[in-house]
Amino acid sequence: MRTAQQLKDGQAVLFNGELYKILSVIHQSGTAKFSGMVRATLVHLKTGREHEMRWDPGDRIEDVHLDRVKMQYLYADQDAVVFMHPETFEQVSLPRAGLEKVLPFLKEGEPIQVECHDGKPVALDLPTSHPVVVASCAPGIRGQAESTMKDATLENGLVILVPQFIEPGDTVLVEIATRTYLDRVKKGARRTH
Repeated sequence: MRTAQQLKDGQAVLFNGELYKILSVIHQSGTAKFSGMVRATLVHLKTGREHEMRWDPGDRIEDVHLDRVKMQYLYADQDAVVFMHPETFEQVSLPRAGLEKVLPFLKEGEPIQVECHDGKPVALDLPTSHPVVVASCAPGIRGQAESTMKDATLENGLVILVPQFIEPGDTVLVEIATRTYLDRVKKGARRTH
């Protein structure tokens, strides 16, 4: 058990008998008349739905330890996303509903950290950003301000806004949660994310 004041982004908690992962936590200090408050955005690990919660800093919340197991992404069907343990070849699945935002960033055969609770997979532990190749975009406009953006279609089918200097074939770093451009990955450079 932890107090609400001790909660951090990325932690798993058990709340009302359901398993959640904390996406973001804001600790607000109080004033002379009002005590502080802890606001958190949680995602339900079975449904993928986000919930806003508020607690007093001293409220007790049950934290949960999730084991991380490296698995290989196989495929996604209409209901589930399937992974395989590379040593035992055991296949496990997660409900597709909770993974819709990250599916475009998963590649067949790619290693992924799967988070398990009591031996059952419940979530993915993904980096905050992912490199993706630009499949197509309009040519850059000369003389245009640097802050001007244009649409680019990525190899995974997503369309995002990128700066004018980005060309087809460039690799860009995309923030997974917001699906926004972060940076251009230099050719030949190894990027950690």
